[in-house]
Amino acid sequence: MLGQDNLWTTARRCHEALTGSGLPYAIVGGVAVSLHGYQRSTVDVDLLVRHEDSAAVRECFESKGFTWDLENRAYRDGNGIAVEFLLSSEPAGSGLELPDPAAPGVTTKIEGLAVVSLARLIELKMACGLSNLRRTYRDLADVIELIAVHQLGRDFARHLHKSLRKEFRALVLRSRGETN
Repeated sequence: MLGQDNLWTTARRCHEALTGSGLPYAIVGGVAVSLHGYQRSTVDVDLLVRHEDSAAVRECFESKGFTWDLENRAYRDGNGIAVEFLLSSEPAGSGLELPDPAAPGVTTKIEGLAVVSLARLIELKMACGLSNLRRTYRDLADVIELIAVHQLGRDFARHLHKSLRKEFRALVLRSRGETN
C-alpha cells in the first residue's frame, strides 16, 4: 500500500480491532490520501470515529496492546506508530463538522479497510486547509494531487459541501494552469 510496512501493519491492526468490536471508523489523513491514489509520505494513522464511541474505542485499543502517549495525545502500537483520532461532530473547519463514519456515503472500502470516501476526504482536506494556515499548503496540495490522480473536473464540486464548491472549482482550474 504505502511502501511503509509498519504503517500498513498498524492500519490493519486498527481495522481488525475496531471491526472486531463492531465500532465504525474511517481512515482519514495521509493514509487515506495514499489509499485514494496519491502516494505521499505520512508517519501516523488518523481515524475518524463516532464521538459517542470514544470510551469503547479507548477500551478496544488498550485491550489490543496499544499504549496511550499522553504528551502527543495519541495511541502507539508496538512499532511506535502513532494512531490519532478525530471525533464525529467536532469542527472540521470552514463551518463543517466531521462526519459520522457510520453514515451512508462517508466511507468506502479500499484494500479491505474503511476509508473516508474521496468526496468527504476532499471536503475535510479543504475545510482544514482553508481554516488553518499551518495546514493550508499540505492539505490543499493533497487536494490538488487527488484532482490530478482522479482527473477530477469542476463538476465534481457537486459532491462537496456547497461552502467549498467555489474554491474547489478554482483549485481545479489552477491545477491545470488555467484561470476562470
